[in-house]
Amino acid sequence: MAALDYLRNHDLHAEPLPGERLYVWPSENITDDIRIWIKSHKAALLRELIPANDNRRMAWRILRDGKPLATLVGGLRTHEEAVKSARSRWPNWNIEVRYELGR
Repeated sequence: MAALDYLRNHDLHAEPLPGERLYVWPSENITDDIRIWIKSHKAALLRELIPANDNRRMAWRILRDGKPLATLVGGLRTHEEAVKSARSRWPNWNIEVRYELGR
């Protein structure tokens, strides 16, 4: 997990997105040097985030004031981890996190 450790050491989080894309946040912590590092280590980050022999996914619906805002899809995570991830993205919003079937 060396690539993910590098991001964590820079107070960054990452999630895989469909189409072998990568979402890294919070954006205010991404410097030009880190952006270059992320691009050159994208494959390693995706390998660490998506175990090769595990294609199971969990999806979490994010609601703001009862209305759908987003869906978090990625590696396996608990409800607590999904809430932490959502609150790190939308820290000042009143959000609710629900498990979404069928992803």
